[in-house]
Amino acid sequence: MQVTIIGSGNVATVMGKILFRKGHTIRQVVGRNPDATHALADLLQATAVNDLSAMQVHEGTYLLAVADGAVAEVAAQLSLGDQLLVHTAGSVSKQVLAKASSRYGVLWPMKMIRKSMHDLAPVTMVTDGSTEQVMDAIDALAKVFDADTTRADDALRAKMHLVAAFTSNFSNHLYHLAADFCEAEQIDFRLFYPIIEATVQNLQQQHPAAVQAGPAFRGDHQTEARHLKLLEPYPQAKRLYEMMSESIRERFRG
Repeated sequence: MQVTIIGSGNVATVMGKILFRKGHTIRQVVGRNPDATHALADLLQATAVNDLSAMQVHEGTYLLAVADGAVAEVAAQLSLGDQLLVHTAGSVSKQVLAKASSRYGVLWPMKMIRKSMHDLAPVTMVTDGSTEQVMDAIDALAKVFDADTTRADDALRAKMHLVAAFTSNFSNHLYHLAADFCEAEQIDFRLFYPIIEATVQNLQQQHPAAVQAGPAFRGDHQTEARHLKLLEPYPQAKRLYEMMSESIRERFRG
């Protein structure tokens, strides 16, 4: 497979490394950041292009892996005929690609991705395409990344992106606050890895409602008060503790 990668960030880098390792040819890496673009192009034995107007259109797949907010802007500058064009953004409609190519769609890896990663698996790839034939082609592309795949149109994918924010971004922020608290209070955050892993394992076997626990769930106001006292020097964490506790009480105790 001949691939041009548009982008030089986290997603472009990791997906590019996997494609290259699996024997696919990366023809061009196109990006605005000269240093990042040339570094990735060198890694993938590709041609570095820093101006979209200088990109060569050839037969193959075009992977548009830029920030969600930049997808439409970049797509508006492309004219690829019938070459397959795929963006990797979960929150962006596939229709922003409609004028750039007659064959277009979405390949969204539902995972937090960093350049240092060498693989995406395990990962779910959410796919969509302009036609059934295009969707088949994108599903096949997803298999290169050893991904489980599921199809979702724009409306469903937007809802899935929202769920990803709750289950990944928001939960990670809570871990961030907990790690900051541990650092300030001289507690080893690694001690909590087993309970974090156990929570994830429980979610794979039961509905979250069946495994909820904690003082707010039990109606243990004394423990909540003690926790809030400890959080007084940490107003952001205290505010979230109060909000989360109230949400749990409303959900389980009325």
